[in-house]
Amino acid sequence: MRKFPILKDGVNATLLTKTRNTVADYLMDFFDAEDLVRVDDLFSFSFGSATVQVTVAPWHSEDVLVRVFAYLAEDLDPVTIAPALMKLNAETPMGAFSLVFDNTVMFSCALPGAHLDKSELLAAIQTVAVYADQYDDILKERRL
Repeated sequence: MRKFPILKDGVNATLLTKTRNTVADYLMDFFDAEDLVRVDDLFSFSFGSATVQVTVAPWHSEDVLVRVFAYLAEDLDPVTIAPALMKLNAETPMGAFSLVFDNTVMFSCALPGAHLDKSELLAAIQTVAVYADQYDDILKERRL
């Protein structure tokens, strides 16, 4: 017997707008205006050698996802890099490395947005920023 509700497909447009506004407000508390770049509903900022991006996307009918991510290196050999990324994921307390389009490595955290807490968003931003700044150089030098 299930004791949890099953997620239902659909886009909650009202929650999407509300969460995007909440994220924008939190980001303005975390950064000076000149440190943030906003293009439509995507925010980005630089941290060391990395560019971190924050966006809110549909998830299901009752919630949205707040995604914090950074692209680290591109055109890597998936056969060589995938085992190293899996090992890193096992050691990483929050967030995950992944291979996306064109064998680009991404580090990301995703949070439910319906009841987004300011400290949770800050933790995700800090985690992605630090890992991205550290590992983009390592991956570009192909030291993994």
